[in-house]
Amino acid sequence: NALEAGMSRLRRALSAADLPSEIIDLVDATRRSLDRLNDALSAEKRRAAEAAHALRTPVAVLAARLDALPPGPATDQLRADVVALSRTVRQVLASANADALQIDESLRVDLGAVASRVAAAMAPFAASRGVELDLELPPAPIIVAADPDALELALSNLVENAIVHGGAGVVDVTVGPGPEVRVRDRGPGLPPGAGRSLFQPFWRGADAVPGGAGLGLAIVERAQRAQGGEVLVDSPADGGAAFVLRFRER
Repeated sequence: NALEAGMSRLRRALSAADLPSEIIDLVDATRRSLDRLNDALSAEKRRAAEAAHALRTPVAVLAARLDALPPGPATDQLRADVVALSRTVRQVLASANADALQIDESLRVDLGAVASRVAAAMAPFAASRGVELDLELPPAPIIVAADPDALELALSNLVENAIVHGGAGVVDVTVGPGPEVRVRDRGPGLPPGAGRSLFQPFWRGADAVPGGAGLGLAIVERAQRAQGGEVLVDSPADGGAAFVLRFRER
């Protein structure tokens, strides 16, 4: 993230500088402080990942026990609450994983193959929300410089975000024609003036759908940045919202 990047730049500057002897002790103390801060950040991410991982089992147990309850409004509401809780736990774990991504610069991936896997995995969730996923693939493979796990993480969160916030209707997932994947919904569109705030962790618009944690788009941005790509946002003239994952070509 931005804090870690700034710390890294400062550490390199301190290491490379031709320093007067009078301030060497101060520089050494600053380096030690940076190292301690970096260790604390790493520990915080690790604890978040461990907590989210530990919560997955009890949440799954809750969902199974709800299935044994008689149907009714109270049961339906509880089931919706557990689904929202499960989604938040998955996103916290995905957020920690996105921060820890180690990308191999030599990796290449077929955008269409990953998009097909994500669409197949997300189809049941889309159907449960009354949403149709429409996948459009190019006539020939589009090979980009990307990590398949990071790409799948980013695209899955982008599709899930469109399903949750786009409302009933169609979510289009379009691969190409260039080195990009576009996800477009037909919902109410982007919050006015949101800008890049959309990608800040835990940021939620005033009219956001209940049950989210504001992590989905932050995960997308982190995963894209880790692999040298970018995520763009657009408001189509005929409504809805569109997000584009753009990559470096092979």
